[in-house]
Amino acid sequence: MKTLGISTKMAAISALIGLSTSLLIAAPQTGSAKVTSIKGSATVGGEAAKVNQVAKAGTQLTTGLDSYLDLYLGVNGPTVRLQPDSRLSLDDLTYDDAGAEPVISTKLGLKAGKVAGFVKKTSDQSNYIVETPNATASIRGTKYLIASDGSVYVWEGCVIVSFRGINYNVCAGQAFDPAIPGVVDNPIGTWPGPLSPSEFDKVQQKAEPLTPLSPIAPGGTKALNRDSLGRILK
Repeated sequence: MKTLGISTKMAAISALIGLSTSLLIAAPQTGSAKVTSIKGSATVGGEAAKVNQVAKAGTQLTTGLDSYLDLYLGVNGPTVRLQPDSRLSLDDLTYDDAGAEPVISTKLGLKAGKVAGFVKKTSDQSNYIVETPNATASIRGTKYLIASDGSVYVWEGCVIVSFRGINYNVCAGQAFDPAIPGVVDNPIGTWPGPLSPSEFDKVQQKAEPLTPLSPIAPGGTKALNRDSLGRILK
């Protein structure tokens, strides 16, 4: 009888340990954003931004006049450009890859200015949201530009814009104008966003032979001027 009791207790303990382990494995992981490029003045968490600096969820970012800040979000993006004279918060950067398909949750809070981004296609359970004071944009697999007044511009894929309780489907070549409100043709010809992942990798691989700016960016990667970057991407 004592042996049976001990065996029962051990089985219960083993079950609890197994449950705890599975819960730990299934818990969402925290993502981050890495600064890949800066023009002019920008801050991360209230301090001057630096190339290769890492920002976590909850961080506030700003850019000055005639400035921009590029971020690499990994699975939570991958790429974002904060446009001149803008203010952005990283509200949620999490992902769960324990299931058959990764479940990714990205939420950016655009307080002022504009933000452009490139979003990979994700699972149906994933979400990528840009929230402004006037509208909320749900994005999946697209190139976008969003302004804090609720304007949304799309070059690839589609964005669902929620404005004053109504959802608007804005797809490639279209824009959402909150002044109407309604969907119109995209008046901006060239997407003003950051490098795509393939372009970013190309720059990283070919950075060494090119003439660097001074100083060299932290981490050993040489910063590139616009002429050098243009030669790479041709």
